[in-house]
Amino acid sequence: MPVNAPPEYYKAEEKFKSARSIEEKILALEEMIRLMPKHHGSEAALAQLKSRLAKLRKEQISKKGGRGKKVGIAKEGDAQICIIGFTQSGKSSLLNKITNANAVVSSHPYTTSKPAVGTMDYEGIKLQIIEIPSTFQPEYLSIVRSTDLLALVSKNKTESKKLENFLKENYIRTLSINVNPLDDRRSIKEQIWSALDMIIVYTRAKGQIKTPMALKKGAAVRDFAERIHKDFVKNFRIARLYRGKKIMQVGLNYKLQAGDIVEIYAR
Repeated sequence: MPVNAPPEYYKAEEKFKSARSIEEKILALEEMIRLMPKHHGSEAALAQLKSRLAKLRKEQISKKGGRGKKVGIAKEGDAQICIIGFTQSGKSSLLNKITNANAVVSSHPYTTSKPAVGTMDYEGIKLQIIEIPSTFQPEYLSIVRSTDLLALVSKNKTESKKLENFLKENYIRTLSINVNPLDDRRSIKEQIWSALDMIIVYTRAKGQIKTPMALKKGAAVRDFAERIHKDFVKNFRIARLYRGKKIMQVGLNYKLQAGDIVEIYAR
């Protein structure tokens, strides 16, 4: 046992011991490795855990026909958001409200049997929205772990707390927000966009404002240029930036703000 391990470590260890599937064991081991104190006295125990994890991953690949293929959905757009909640919490209604999807909404539980995908438009920015089935198969939870944001849907505070505990017990630490499917479409979109912590800037070429571009807050002209093409950075000369009534000439390290219009000049 590691010295001075936090209580969460032992919870993960118990989950590993009671796990029934390889996927559950792998998740528990990954959490144990993450939580184990990193010092000289824990080196042997840590190496043992890593060795056990490697064996389980090989076993997992073997059982899947030697490929180790995971169920997943290719990320599209500028960000991926997963809607997650228990059955009949309003997930499908939310997906239909904010995207172009036409998911089946039913009074019967567990209507959604596989992830449903739609595209949300926010000021010209395309965001991929995925509804995760309430059956919570491990392969679908792997999508949840790698997504950019979780939209948690619950019918009441008790269910909301239960959902938060479920995420914690399954070692899902993805950024999340609580969303009410009954809220106005626009306010839901604003809530999602705000949580992503991104800004929208615009390209400009030959005097014409063109496509909106989503960037992380704090992004610089360099990030903008790389999104267009890597050669714009390599051959960069100056950028002309339009911010309100101001027109400035700036370099690659200049920080951008929401609403900026940028025109790149190359050598």
